[in-house]
Amino acid sequence: MKSYPKYRSPETVEIENRVWPTRRIEKTPMLVPVDLRDGNQAFVNPMNVETKLKYFEMLCRVGFKEIEVAYPAASSEEFEFVRRLITENRIPDEVRIVVFTAARKDLIDKTMASIEGVRRAMVHCYIAGSELHREFVFGKTHEELIRIAADGTRMIADAIGSRGLRGAVNYEFSPEEFSDSNIDFMVELCEAVRKEWRPIGKGDFILNLPSTVERRAPNEYADKIEYFCRKYSGMADTVISVHTHNDQGCGIAAAELAVLAGAERIEGTLAGHGERTGNMDLITFALNLKSRGVETGLDFSHLPEITTFIEDVSGIKISPRTPYAGELVFTAFSGTHQDAIRKGMARRQEISDYFQQGWKMPYLHLDPADIGRSYEGLIRINSQSGKGGVAYILESAYGISVPKGMQPSVARAVQDEAERTGKEVTASEIFRIFQEKIVSPPDPAFELQHFRMRRPASADEKTVEVEIEMKIDGKVCRVTGIGRGPIEAAVIAFRESPDIPSVEVEDYHEHALGSGADARAIAFIGTRTGGKSVYGTGIDESINVAAIRALVNALNHSRK
Repeated sequence: MKSYPKYRSPETVEIENRVWPTRRIEKTPMLVPVDLRDGNQAFVNPMNVETKLKYFEMLCRVGFKEIEVAYPAASSEEFEFVRRLITENRIPDEVRIVVFTAARKDLIDKTMASIEGVRRAMVHCYIAGSELHREFVFGKTHEELIRIAADGTRMIADAIGSRGLRGAVNYEFSPEEFSDSNIDFMVELCEAVRKEWRPIGKGDFILNLPSTVERRAPNEYADKIEYFCRKYSGMADTVISVHTHNDQGCGIAAAELAVLAGAERIEGTLAGHGERTGNMDLITFALNLKSRGVETGLDFSHLPEITTFIEDVSGIKISPRTPYAGELVFTAFSGTHQDAIRKGMARRQEISDYFQQGWKMPYLHLDPADIGRSYEGLIRINSQSGKGGVAYILESAYGISVPKGMQPSVARAVQDEAERTGKEVTASEIFRIFQEKIVSPPDPAFELQHFRMRRPASADEKTVEVEIEMKIDGKVCRVTGIGRGPIEAAVIAFRESPDIPSVEVEDYHEHALGSGADARAIAFIGTRTGGKSVYGTGIDESINVAAIRALVNALNHSRK
């Protein structure tokens, strides 16, 4: 028995001066969802008619102009679905439906019966042309395979013509397993099919060249597409389409390179559902182009609702790392990523002016708002997160702008909680930690009881006098001081008591919390106390009281 290597690289196509690597996608090809046929057949529990109707309506709302809807001869439900689309006038005028069939007369007759009365449609016929299928599945010669494809095409052409539908019903042919087939035989097969169909215009005939099972690299698939386009004589009246699968994880790349090589039409499914690892994901393909400035004409502004619907229909959860549609695709846990996003979001206009484009952001290649996502989930906190992420959460969710010098101490408090629990820390938990560990730490040594300010303090109108009463380790202490402002006056007042450490103010920030009648003030004071830098935070209806609370809070943190 002969011994062979278990795997080997597919044969490549010899192509001189290939052009596709020099091109860019500047116009979106026709994007055709096959969810209702190819995707649906791969579900554990395929959709019923009512669900397919809802799915079809969703695809129309997104903006697809051509939709493959069914294999009408496969089951009574598939047939009924197509009939209801037509008889209930559910197909928008601008949308062309596609129905799928094999090259057999009984199946073709059933397919034609399903589209009776349709305004616009396309019949899609297929036959596998690889050596693997020809020799070991069908047991046919090359000539016999060509004859089957040509005979099926002739039957479809005759059926369409006899019903007076030529022009209204167009034709698509797929040489299945194109990417694993002999390329010259593919050209010969497709030439024979075109001869039988006799296209009456470019939109009347589509050749769909599938990567039915992904067995080769995307660049080699592109070579086969470009080679085919060079050798095939009917490019003037044929639309070249591709249908890529994701067996090696390169379905989207293969489709993009195929467009560079000459494809004008792309088939796929939303979220990539399909047999095995699935079809090429149309959501990702379309939004890739959008992120590069290529208009697609599709509306994914409510993508979370779309993906929820797809999950419900399919019974399959979308991975949180799936591009665009996944829960975590715009989320940063890493501290360095979080810091860059926070700084970028704060300087959006400057960045736009610098790069002369509306959106360019660290780690975010597409604006989440364009697909119905909020900015609240951009940064989430766990034990790997840094000070910038915690600061972003407090600012974006609660309007608390923590000064840069204070951010490390706030982040440490949050990180301690994350390490203790081993879990993500939510925004509400971050706010709770900020309140309990930073603003109102337990068992404070210094407690503000009363504050009064008089302005001016004396004949000097530039001074104020403060009276402060607070408890120090449970004992009441009253001090007074005069200064150019309440903070300076309080620092001077503290010097009256030997129980209060010497305080030097190094930094001060304040801003409003909320608005209207419920607005409060928050103050942050950076101090040098006991030889170390310590921040304090205070919140009150009065900004002056908030500042004094921040000063007392700094005294408490200096004891730690």
